[in-house]
Amino acid sequence: MKETKFVGLIPAAGGGTRLYPFSKAVPKEMYPILGKAVIEHSIENLRKGGIEDIFIVVGYQKGALMDYIGDGSLYGANVAFIYQTRRKGIAHAILQSRHWINNSFVTLLGDSFIEPKEEILRIMELHRKKEPIATVLLFKVKDPTGYGIVKLKDLENDYDIVEKMREKPSLKDAEEFKVNEEYYALCGLYVFEPKIFDYIEKTEPGANNEVQITDAIHLAVKNGEKVYGMVLKGKYLDIGKWKTIFEVNKHMLNNFDINEIIKEREEMTKRARDSLGD
Repeated sequence: MKETKFVGLIPAAGGGTRLYPFSKAVPKEMYPILGKAVIEHSIENLRKGGIEDIFIVVGYQKGALMDYIGDGSLYGANVAFIYQTRRKGIAHAILQSRHWINNSFVTLLGDSFIEPKEEILRIMELHRKKEPIATVLLFKVKDPTGYGIVKLKDLENDYDIVEKMREKPSLKDAEEFKVNEEYYALCGLYVFEPKIFDYIEKTEPGANNEVQITDAIHLAVKNGEKVYGMVLKGKYLDIGKWKTIFEVNKHMLNNFDINEIIKEREEMTKRARDSLGD
C-alpha cells in the first residue's frame, strides 16, 4: 500500500435556488448549523482526514464565503479559491481544479453534512489500500430518483467494486441497481486520482447542460477503470433544502452538548477577532 498525500477540494459555486430567498443574499454554504457555517463543517471533515491544503471552488456571489474562510488559518488549513465563471454542474466545478491538483484528492461537496466526521478516514484508507481511480461514499435511499445511484458487484463487507452508475434514474431504470433489495446513492464525498479529469473532459453534458460527476465516474468504469463504493456508517444530509437543514439542526441539538458548542464558538470568535487585531 503506497503512502499518499491527499489534498482537499470543496465545490461551493452552486446557486442554491432551493433555499431562496436566503441564498439570493447569502451563499447556501454559509447557513449556520448551531452557529457554524456549513462550509466550516466541510473543512472540519477534511481536517479530520489530516488534510491541510484545501481548494474551494467558488463563483458568482460567493464573496461572503471567501471572507468567512479567508486563508483558512483559523481552521488549521491552507485554503485557496478557484473561480468557476459559469455554473455547469459538479463535475465541471471539479474540473476547474485540474491545473492546481496533481495528486490524490478528496472532494467534499460544500453543502454536504456528514457525521461522524471520522468517516473520511475510512474512505481514505480504502482508497489507499485498493488504489482505484475513484472511491465514493454511499448511503441507503428509499427513492432513488433524486440521486446519483450505484450498482455494486456485491456487498459482503461495507464496500465493493462499482459496476455502473446512473444520475437520477426512473424507478423502472433504477431496479437493476438494487443490491440486497436496497438502493445506494452518492452522498457528496469522493476520493479521486487526477486521471478523473480526463473522464470529466470526455463526459457529455446532461440535463440543464450540466456535466455530472456520476456520468464521469460511470464513463471511467465503462473504460475499465477500478472504482470502489463504501457505505456510510453515520448520517448524511444535503444542506440544500429547508427540510434537511432543520433535520441537521435537530440532530446536532440531540447529540451534542450545547454548552460545549457555545464554548467552542466563543473561542473561535476570540481567535477571529485577535487575528484582525480587534
